[in-house]
Amino acid sequence: MEFYQLEAFVMVVANKSFSRAAENLYLSQPTVSAHVKSLEKELGLPLFDRGKNELITTPAGETLYRYARDLLDLRATTFTEIQSVQKVVEEKITVAASSVPCQYLLPKAAAAFEKQFPGVSVSLRQENSRKACEDVFNYHCPLGVVGEKIPLPRLVFQPIMTDELVVAIPRRDEYRMLTMKDSLHVSDLAGYKMLLREPGSGTRSRFEEELQKTVHSLELTDVTVYDNQETIKQAVRQGLGLTVISRYVVEDYEEFGLLVTRPLEGMNLKRDFYLVYHEKRILSPASKALLTFVQNFVTGEEKA
Repeated sequence: MEFYQLEAFVMVVANKSFSRAAENLYLSQPTVSAHVKSLEKELGLPLFDRGKNELITTPAGETLYRYARDLLDLRATTFTEIQSVQKVVEEKITVAASSVPCQYLLPKAAAAFEKQFPGVSVSLRQENSRKACEDVFNYHCPLGVVGEKIPLPRLVFQPIMTDELVVAIPRRDEYRMLTMKDSLHVSDLAGYKMLLREPGSGTRSRFEEELQKTVHSLELTDVTVYDNQETIKQAVRQGLGLTVISRYVVEDYEEFGLLVTRPLEGMNLKRDFYLVYHEKRILSPASKALLTFVQNFVTGEEKA
């Protein structure tokens, strides 16, 4: 007994006509008749009294009609509920992100997303790239945005935007030799205190990777470590030293004349930011929607 047979039978009973049932089902009348006859053959009983002018159901037909309606209604309800599971409903999503995307990209994207999906709340958790990837790997967060690919099994990294690291220099007399140049070589940084993020930071890892490739390597002996890039910005502004940092982080300070930035010659300090998720984790509809939204939002921002 198949659903298509029951649909044909119920439609015939409801319309008291094989021809009208066929019209409503967009089938031929012989097809509808064949479906009903196959039911009768399977049950071993007639479902209609065909000896009278009016099409009348037999007792067996009346019984089947009641149950067939229930079965068809149950199927429709099942489909509706399953499909509703795929709709974005009220949910709180935590996104683990490294400092640059957490502070300068995701707040704007999260606000736009929540406006489109009012029932969803996006919480941002700032970590360094390694910790953010570990959170996604351990199922603590469904999504992450990081500046470095951490080699953990089954993590998927999708590039969503490009950043560039620059040297941020205090606007002070003792740094005039650096600010007078349009660009700097790594050797120009020798003798100055460097203000860097902690190990595990994507910014620091990218800088150190490029340092190892240079012919004139820089010996990082005078280094002060900070775990917050906003503190580094303030420290550079106050003349405590130089830093290599994301252009996104310091563009506001440079615009207001609080510090100066210069590119580093001979070093590829461009990097991608990645949307990261676990390939084996089944994301909720809201998390899937956020993943797609962030991808499209960042693309739109970069084109703007």
